[in-house]
Amino acid sequence: MLYEKGEKIMADFLKFFLPLVGAVVAWLANEWQKSKREEYQRKEEKYQVLLNSLKGFYITTPSSEAKKMKEVFLDQLALCWLYCPDEVIKKAYAFLVTVQTDIKCTDVQKEKALGEFVLAIRQDLLLQTIVRTTNLKPEDFKILKAT
Repeated sequence: MLYEKGEKIMADFLKFFLPLVGAVVAWLANEWQKSKREEYQRKEEKYQVLLNSLKGFYITTPSSEAKKMKEVFLDQLALCWLYCPDEVIKKAYAFLVTVQTDIKCTDVQKEKALGEFVLAIRQDLLLQTIVRTTNLKPEDFKILKAT
């Protein structure tokens, strides 16, 4: 009789406990997905600003608008250190080397560097991961000014 009463209590407990655990797990999974989606959207918005500001490097006549766009790009590149993988940062700096006014690079070299940079951004967005490790060193960070 006692054994049957214990089974009844256990069955009643499981009827309550298992759905509760399922609901908690579902809620946690939903929150995790929501957080991941929000992180992706933030990253995409930042990349859009970065890519839109690239136009400053291709305006043929020097202007205040081009300089302003370059400044935006450089500001966004500094922020990339917070959320971008190493590859994106390295490709961005490699691109900047090709568009420096004191270094003469061919248009083909500039386009290749730009393409590699944009591809690195695309690959980062497709992976949809959060940067957790880096091989960059403090001396890799550069303070740059628009010219």
